[in-house]
Amino acid sequence: MRGLQMPSWLEVLAGWVGVYLVRVLQAAIVIVIAYIVNKYVDKAVSLIVKTEEHEFIERFVMFFKAIIYAIAVLMAISFVAAEPQVFVALLLTVGIGIIVMFSDVLRNVGSELYVRNIKAFREGDWIEVDGIQGRVMKMSSLGVVLETLRRERVYVPYSKISHTTVVNRMSTYGLSLKLTVKVPKSYDMSKAREIVVSSLSAVREDLVSEPSLTLRSVTDFYYVFDAILDIMNIGKTESVFERVVLELKSKDPNIDIEF
Repeated sequence: MRGLQMPSWLEVLAGWVGVYLVRVLQAAIVIVIAYIVNKYVDKAVSLIVKTEEHEFIERFVMFFKAIIYAIAVLMAISFVAAEPQVFVALLLTVGIGIIVMFSDVLRNVGSELYVRNIKAFREGDWIEVDGIQGRVMKMSSLGVVLETLRRERVYVPYSKISHTTVVNRMSTYGLSLKLTVKVPKSYDMSKAREIVVSSLSAVREDLVSEPSLTLRSVTDFYYVFDAILDIMNIGKTESVFERVVLELKSKDPNIDIEF
C-alpha cells in the first residue's frame, strides 16, 4: 500500500496564487464599478437636485465621488487582505468612529442640500431665523451669514436652519420689517400707543402702507408692541430703522427697540 503523497511546494504556490488572483480580480471589479458610477454622478445629481447654484453642485458632486471612491478602495483592500474577516471588523469599527466624529459635519451637508433645494431664500434676501432678522450676505459651504440692522454679522449653520422656522420677509412690494417696541409703564396704554404710532408715521413716505401695530404683552415695567413696516425700497431699510429709533428715543430715551 502506497503512502500519501505530499503536494509539492509548486502546487501549494500555484494554489495560493490562484486564490490571490481571484481576490485581486474582485478588487479590480469593485474599482471599475466605482469609476463607472462616478462617471454618471453628475447627471444623476443634476436630475435630483434642482438648483441654479453650480458652485454648490460641483462641491456636492466632488464630495459624493470621494465617498464612492473611499468605499470602493476599502472594499478592494478587504478582498486582498490576508485576513478579510479581521479587516472587515476593523473597518466597521473605524467607519462607525468616523461617522460619530463627523456626524455634525455630515448633518450640516445634508441640511445644506435641503435648504438650497427648497429655495426658501437667496443671497440679498431679508430673513428671520429664530427671532434674528438680517440680510443674507453669503451662503457658504458651512452656513448662512446674516447682517443685522446694527451691522452685526450672524453665522447660522444649515443644520439650524433646516430644523427651525425661517421667515423670508421679502415680497413683491419690498421688505416687511418687524420691530418690537417696549414703552415704559410710566404712561397709560393709550399714550404709549400714541407715542409709537407718531414715531412710525415719520417714515410713512418710505412705506407701502400704514405701519401695523399690535400690543403683544404687558410686563411689570413695559408695554410690548409689535410693529410691522412694509418698506418699498430695501436699500433704505437701515435708514428707516435709524429714523424710527431716533423718533422713539427723542420722545423717551427709556423706550427699548428690538428687531
